[in-house]
Amino acid sequence: MSDSRYFIDGCVFTEGVFNGFAPRVRNSSLTAFFLTMPGVTQGYRGCTEEIGALYNFADDPANGVMIAKTIEDIHEAKKKGIKAAVIAFQDPQSIENSLDKLRVMYELGLRVMQMTYNISNYIGSGCVETTDRGLTDFGRKALEKMNEWGIVADVSHCGPQTTLDVLRTSQKPIVISHACPDALTKNVRNKSDEMLQLLKENGGVIGLSSWGPLCWKNDHQKKRPTLSDFVDHIDYVVDLIGMDHVGFGSDSMPDDAQDQSGLQEQSTLYGKVVEEYNSHVGVNPDERNAIGITGPWDIENVYAEMAHRGYSEEDISKFSGGNLLRVLGESWK
Repeated sequence: MSDSRYFIDGCVFTEGVFNGFAPRVRNSSLTAFFLTMPGVTQGYRGCTEEIGALYNFADDPANGVMIAKTIEDIHEAKKKGIKAAVIAFQDPQSIENSLDKLRVMYELGLRVMQMTYNISNYIGSGCVETTDRGLTDFGRKALEKMNEWGIVADVSHCGPQTTLDVLRTSQKPIVISHACPDALTKNVRNKSDEMLQLLKENGGVIGLSSWGPLCWKNDHQKKRPTLSDFVDHIDYVVDLIGMDHVGFGSDSMPDDAQDQSGLQEQSTLYGKVVEEYNSHVGVNPDERNAIGITGPWDIENVYAEMAHRGYSEEDISKFSGGNLLRVLGESWK
């Protein structure tokens, strides 16, 4: 692997407060990661406390992590050989219905925010809603401020109209931090060709996810998606909108915990996302990701398969983090 290559994971999450890396994550080539905060049930106060805990954790050099609020911070982390955590919200409910609270979160380090998490909120509609009414008036005001301050909009869990509205409204590049093309895997969480074409026009990036329900081929005879299935998604997006708009979003846990609560939550609250996969593959935590790419620790397998398919070193570097770094650089102050 090139020493100059940046590896950025567009989605890492924990059950509770972030408490560090499992050895295989610590020893991986990971440069930076979007760290999901807070939990979907936490409000404004709980979120600020969790962010405070992250700063306290990062203060100890032995933990090998720093909080990235600027592009220079990511460069510094790479030089130091530690990992840069980008504070990211999957669920924006902690800002409640307040642009003032959104500003506070920005000042605390929020740099990427999903506009919805599966269901509707003050900003827009999620992907499991029966009716998607698109961005609300508050959502448009929030997006305007995000563009102004330097918070990247993320539409990974948004419904189709809300996704389209954000893509057509944002004045800065956005991300789809962890999803896949709907053309290869039918799932309410995945994105249509129309959305991907608009993503290209916007200058944004999709972080392709190795999470099983998003990257399998809806094949009821085959148990789990494979590394080849995952790289097929890279091929598809590159063929459709070009090499400058793909990245990686594992949707994995950095501490090697098993997402038992998440499995239950997805199955009971957001069945549209997982019911087909659960029915034909199962709910064993060990089967929730593609074989050969279960998290950032397996990224070298993806690089090798991409090289086998004819991708150049420059192409692989764009996928691994170069494209996401560009988007952050165009948005952050």
